[in-house]
This record gives sequence, C-alpha cells and structure tokens, in this order.
Amino acid sequence: MIVFKLLKRFFQKKTSDDKPPPPKSTVTINGNTLLQLLRPYGITLSGGPGDYLYKLMSPDEARRFLRWYKANAPIKPSDYEDDDRDCEDFAWIGRAFALLWMESKYVWGYIEAEGADPVYGFPNHGFCFIVTDDYRVWYADPLGIAGPDDDLKPAYVVKCHSAKA
Repeated sequence: MIVFKLLKRFFQKKTSDDKPPPPKSTVTINGNTLLQLLRPYGITLSGGPGDYLYKLMSPDEARRFLRWYKANAPIKPSDYEDDDRDCEDFAWIGRAFALLWMESKYVWGYIEAEGADPVYGFPNHGFCFIVTDDYRVWYADPLGIAGPDDDLKPAYVVKCHSAKA
C-alpha cells in the first residue's frame, strides 16, 4: 500500500505535459482468452487471471509509455544491486508505474521465468509482459535483458515460475 501511495505522489507531481495520457482502446478480452494467448510462450498466471475482462492497448501506446518511463523512472539500471535491488524489484516498480498510468485496465504483467536471461544465464529473471490490441504478446524489461527497456520484444518461450497479469 505504501508503494502505491509513493507512486501516486510521484505521478501527481508530474504535470499533464510531463506524463503521457493513458491508453485508449476498444479491444477487450476475457481471462480465458488471455490464458490462451499466453500459453504458447509458457506463461502461466499464478492463481489464474485476476480479472474477468482486460482491455488491450496498441503497441505504439505501450512504446510511448516505455520511452516515458525510461526517462522518468525512479530507479535506473545503474542502481542495480545483487539481491537487494535486482530484476524483480525493477520489474515490479515498472509494472506499478504502468498500472497507475493505464488505470489498471490493461494487460501489463509481471513474470519470473527461466530462459529469459541470455546475457548472464541466471536461472530466473523478473520482467514484464504486455498483450496488445493485435493479440500479440511482448516482453519489456527495465533492465534491458529479457526485452528492451524502451521498446517491445516479441515474446519467446520461457519456463514460467510465477506470473501475474
């Protein structure tokens, strides 16, 4: 709860010119459709879908937010500290900002998985996944490992340990 209060305060400090407008969409899917879209990539949602309906934003809207977030994030990749401030923390904070930006209506999920870290080969890596209005699944990663930090990377198969939409 404290994290959301801090994030809300951060967003309220930003003027409307600084913050990107929330996404707009006419595409809606249900939780079962979301599960079907994620399954080919090995993504299984912990506890199933959390909501019945989800809106889908365009890839361009997701990219717009990612570029804004990279420029305005409260933590930068240089702040990385093994186990104290690591990939899960970066992904959770990035997702929290995305949820506030989009008003928690769209699919911007969090995942911990194997096979997502081709650079260092760690067994697990935390990052974000996004489903867009063209029914595609993408990865984005504030650390730039599983996907770019300011763009989308088409999803690839991973061994999912935990995920939340």
